Amino acid sequence: MQTQPKPNSRRQVPYVVQSLGKQIISGDYDSGDTLPIEPELAAILGVGRNALREAVKVLAGKGLLSTAPRSGTKVRPREDWNMLDPDVLSWYASCKINSPKFILDLTEMRRIIEPEAAELAAMRAERHDISQIMSAYESMEKSVKENNFEDYMAADIDFHDAILMATHNAVLANMRNAITAFLKINFSVAAHHPSAASDNLERHRKIAWAIAASDAKKARTVTLELLDQNRTIIEDEIAKQPED
Repeated sequence: MQTQPKPNSRRQVPYVVQSLGKQIISGDYDSGDTLPIEPELAAILGVGRNALREAVKVLAGKGLLSTAPRSGTKVRPREDWNMLDPDVLSWYASCKINSPKFILDLTEMRRIIEPEAAELAAMRAERHDISQIMSAYESMEKSVKENNFEDYMAADIDFHDAILMATHNAVLANMRNAITAFLKINFSVAAHHPSAASDNLERHRKIAWAIAASDAKKARTVTLELLDQNRTIIEDEIAKQPED
């Protein structure tokens, strides 16, 4: 592994967290592997040993690493990783090493959370919440007309964020970063599906208007339809991928 250029001292800890986190997620270090000894790893990453220690503590808190006297710093088993941690999810999205099983697990998680969130939003949304949801939908619609996928992705994320906020449930609102990461991973798989945007747009419109009309049952039902369609698209795209 090549030595990295040394980052600014104030940025060393987040740099190491990002660098090591992505390497672990992408499989450069496997579960059970022992990391290089501290002086060697600090030299590889081009950082000070204090910054490395602090970064290891952060990654241990995310469930990726464990440390013990005489046994060194080890990568923890994948099942111990905090999969709801926004950093862990974003590393999955950026590393593009997502297994079909993991992607479908994320889709299943969305199906558990988001229909209930839409139902709550329809019951609790205030005027400013509805305005945010409608604004995000209008941006989605505009980006589809302009065939601008980047804007569409950003607007879709804003749409689902706004619904979670409209629940006025602090725990659900705190899921925004995780749902954003889920969406980015889904987009990385389904981006090139010919009907991904057009099929979903009408359902987003129905969800927005159901919430605006306080129609909780419809908001929940259409969200389920949206996520079932999303799963179908993902399954279609996974089926096209060559087997290892």
